[in-house]
Amino acid sequence: MIRRRSARGFTLLELLVAVALLSVLAVLTWRGMDSVLRGRDRIVSTSDDLRSLTVAMTQMEEDLRRSWPIRLLGLAEPSISFSMAGEREPPSLGLLRETRGSDAVQVQRVIYRLRDGVFERGFSLWAAPSPDGAQKVPATPFTWQPIMRDVQAMEFRGWLDGRGWLPAAALAPLLVAAQLPAAAAPQPAGVRPVVPQLTGVELTLVRRGERIVRVFAVAD
Repeated sequence: MIRRRSARGFTLLELLVAVALLSVLAVLTWRGMDSVLRGRDRIVSTSDDLRSLTVAMTQMEEDLRRSWPIRLLGLAEPSISFSMAGEREPPSLGLLRETRGSDAVQVQRVIYRLRDGVFERGFSLWAAPSPDGAQKVPATPFTWQPIMRDVQAMEFRGWLDGRGWLPAAALAPLLVAAQLPAAAAPQPAGVRPVVPQLTGVELTLVRRGERIVRVFAVAD
């Protein structure tokens, strides 16, 4: 006699165990993918920040290098200066730099500042007023370029020959006084005024608890 064995299916308990295992595998897979995606986003964000910082530092180095020849023009304002915006805002860096126009070399005004947590660069064309001062040049609006966001603090220092590193707040009046005409700052006969030379600029940025310091040489 031949006995036929009846086909046996999965029990409810086995199905529940299989579903539970698949659910655990799905959760583990999802968490792994989420970790990979978060890591990728952090890498992309860090790369973007590093790229923008590199571009900003390269641009500032170029601006400072091109400001060095401007001092030979004998303008009524220094080629590099610092200005105090207010109590809540750190001093900004202002400079005059040479730039190539369509047919001649032009002078461009550039400002680096921190405004509402954004480190930014502004630029506009500069034109000299009339020699007698009767005709003033209208102010040219600035074009502002955001460089880096989420910046908590910014600090500038400058290197003066014979005096070392000085904060921007102390350098601001010194650089302006150096450009005063001889009548405004008379000197004894036979004594030439000593004009302080700013040959280095130090920039410090604090972003997300990280301190970034860069030193620039001003002389070409």
